[in-house]
Amino acid sequence: MELTGESKNGKKDKHGLKKKKDNMLSFADDKEAEESTFKLKKPTDKAVLFHARKKEDSPVKTFHSTVLAGGRVRPSASPRLDSDRESVASPWSPQPDDDDDDDDKNSDEGSAMSPSASSASSSSRSASKPVIIPSAKEIQAARRQRRAKQTQKEFISLGRDGHSSAGSTPDRYSKGEESDRSDGGDDDDDGPDDHQRRIEFAPRLKSIRERIAEKLGGSDGSLSGTDGEEQELWEETQIGKGVKRRPGEQSPSGSESSSYSCSSNSRRDRRNPKKRPAGVPKTLPPVSISMIKKRITGKLESLKEVYRARQAELRRMEGDVDSAKTSVETLEESSSERQLKFYRTMNLYAHNLVECLQEKVVEINSLELELHTLLSDQMEALTAQRRQRIKEQADRLQQLSYSKNEQSEGSANGAQTQSTEDSDIRAEDYSNIPADTQPSEEEEEQLQKRKADIMAKSRAVFSDVQDEFCDVKKILSRFEEWRGCYSESYQNAYISLCLPKLLNPIIRHQLLGWNPLMADSADFENLPWFTAVETFCHGHGHEELEHADRETLSGVIAKTVLPKITAFVELVWDPMSRQQSVCLSDVCNRLKEDYSIFEGEQTKPVKTFMEAVMRRLRSCVDEDVFIPLYPQNLLEDRSSPQRHFRDQQFWTAIKLLGNMGKFDLLLPESVLKELMLDKLLNRYLMITLSSQTLSNSGDQACRIIADSLPPSWLKEQDVCLPQLQNFKNHLVQKVHTFCKQQPPEDPNTRSAVLEVLQVLSKIRCNDSIMTLAAKYHYEDLIYTHQLLNQEAE
Repeated sequence: MELTGESKNGKKDKHGLKKKKDNMLSFADDKEAEESTFKLKKPTDKAVLFHARKKEDSPVKTFHSTVLAGGRVRPSASPRLDSDRESVASPWSPQPDDDDDDDDKNSDEGSAMSPSASSASSSSRSASKPVIIPSAKEIQAARRQRRAKQTQKEFISLGRDGHSSAGSTPDRYSKGEESDRSDGGDDDDDGPDDHQRRIEFAPRLKSIRERIAEKLGGSDGSLSGTDGEEQELWEETQIGKGVKRRPGEQSPSGSESSSYSCSSNSRRDRRNPKKRPAGVPKTLPPVSISMIKKRITGKLESLKEVYRARQAELRRMEGDVDSAKTSVETLEESSSERQLKFYRTMNLYAHNLVECLQEKVVEINSLELELHTLLSDQMEALTAQRRQRIKEQADRLQQLSYSKNEQSEGSANGAQTQSTEDSDIRAEDYSNIPADTQPSEEEEEQLQKRKADIMAKSRAVFSDVQDEFCDVKKILSRFEEWRGCYSESYQNAYISLCLPKLLNPIIRHQLLGWNPLMADSADFENLPWFTAVETFCHGHGHEELEHADRETLSGVIAKTVLPKITAFVELVWDPMSRQQSVCLSDVCNRLKEDYSIFEGEQTKPVKTFMEAVMRRLRSCVDEDVFIPLYPQNLLEDRSSPQRHFRDQQFWTAIKLLGNMGKFDLLLPESVLKELMLDKLLNRYLMITLSSQTLSNSGDQACRIIADSLPPSWLKEQDVCLPQLQNFKNHLVQKVHTFCKQQPPEDPNTRSAVLEVLQVLSKIRCNDSIMTLAAKYHYEDLIYTHQLLNQEAE
């Protein structure tokens, strides 16, 4: 690369090279002049070093000249040489002042020649001056002085923007300082010297935008749109300068204004093709008929697609319009005023009904509590009397058994007792089950009188209330009208879930005189409320309707009738009473079969009822079952009062066992087996059965025990339950005893054995039946009476 400066008149310079007419900076003459270089002579007082900063991403590489000893120029890589030269040769940038007279002349002649030519001529003149090379000592002294000044920061650096930053050093110098400090102050030649660093003497080159803004006097915002174009124009100009020209082309060192104008014109021509001159030919791509047809077809398909989208949107809008019209017609026909009036009337009615029931429920609770307390006191009195009588009799017989001094008196008392209780003994021989404890006639009369007073008070509860607020039928008619006219809002209000709680006070008032423990009590299904609720849920013809109210009747019974039954179980029910237990179990089984109260997931009222029943049965087994133990000689005497009392308590326990079996399928099977088999049968009854002191009544007791067991436990069973093993062993031992005392062929023996085998068949002891039949040759009894056919039982 060489830097040629030529004058306008075409004379040869001092090196013998011919100067061209136009002065320009050429990169293409490097290859033509192989060894010829441009030697630049600079004044002794100024050593100007052109050092270009490297661009990381710029692919264009230029060179800079370094002044060597003897005025020779050394080629050196510099990525910003063109930029620096342009900044020197720019017509808007200020020219550095030289102390030389030739520079003054060049500045005076700037009006006649271009800035590029003037800069080239000044370079050629400065090259003719000799360059003084300092000695090594001066260079070392200058380096030390430079480092000292850099350390103290007593120099003024010139930034790219042309402003000085006093007291600070640019980043490019700070790196050099760090490298110098890291060297530890050694005066070697490894670090960059003054002539190897670039010193900028001119302010930063203003952009084209700023120049135009200064000339036009406008604001920066007015040219904001051309900022990108200016940047591209400047890059193209710099690249054009760096590209090597051919020998016949114009050097890039020519007039910058002409180059800028040509570039700007070509840029405008490319961006504004309409303003292109008519004489400039424009190259167009070849066009064929297939291409035109393809474009037209594509455009047609695009328009068709848009048309189809618009048609679909039109159809959707038409559908919306039709839907809106239908809604308007529906709203116009629905008479919102009538609907609003109905809702307001229904809201007022429901509010008044709730207030009325809230006031009356206090009186209903009071009357119900008074009646339950009356019945509970009667039950507690009877239970206490029974327990006291059993305790006194047991104490008396216990003293009679172990008192030798009073043996004769005891026999007389026993005879008297036997004479006074002959009717009871005969009743025992006939039924063997003691009768229920009943109150005396005076107590029953007093009870009925107080109960009548309570019922008289109950009739006055709703005496001051209109029928539409206390009659279940009229109340449900209001909600039935709502369900028929506005079913959607009726369902959204969950009326079917609210009705059981709403009707609860009125139904409890009607159930006040109903007693589920009495057979002569009126059935709850005959009360007025039941008929009204059943008609509301199932229709007049009891047909199943397609709405949620078909479960309302079950809900009313579960939340009203079942709590009433639970209260009677907790306060009034006596598990020892056969009549009360049978009535209670019948009502519960009817609720289970007809209204599915005890099926599926157990509700809170159902759980409360079951817990109350299990609690009463446990307390009865623990507190009321008592079978005394006496010496064998007293029990073998049929006329002894001890045996009579023992047998009475034994049959009382069997009666309780039968009462428990009535609650099969209502209570959990595990709880019922524990109470009936583990506690009552194996703990109390089996001791008496094993004593062999029941004579002929023992067979009847075993049959009653087998009949008391729930059928669900023995259904489809081939083996005996584990809890019945002791009972089975007792029956088998009884058959062996019969066959040992009398021949097996004796008709009396066969009759007695048949009764025992039938009991074994009921408790599903088929293996024991086959064993006994094979041993004593009773196979004919098995097939005659179908002892192994469990389903026939």
